[in-house]
Amino acid sequence: MTVKYPDDLYPKEVLIKAAYRYIDQAYIHIDKDQGNYIVSIIPKDGACPISEGEFDNEMLSQAARYIISVRTKNIREITLARAMASTIIEEDSPYEPTEDITNVDDILKDWFDNE
Repeated sequence: MTVKYPDDLYPKEVLIKAAYRYIDQAYIHIDKDQGNYIVSIIPKDGACPISEGEFDNEMLSQAARYIISVRTKNIREITLARAMASTIIEEDSPYEPTEDITNVDDILKDWFDNE
């Protein structure tokens, strides 16, 4: 089966993601000619064949995901930046050791010997 899609209708990323969805069921070859993406689909032995309608639906699904990703990019970047900024350790906070570790003999002593 061979399907054609206008390259001005779908971004290349959408086509690649849709094709990737079916690589376990078919051998998929993508080409481009005169403003069209050409997708050749050959079912693998023992796999359920893919219909043109299934591939069209996956293209629409991936196109919707792509649009959402593009439109929410700034929000995701801001959210990530705020999350990373909240994990920064302040340099001004003094370190207060809870134990005296100046004596080497106490450090090398077996914990069970302290009982």
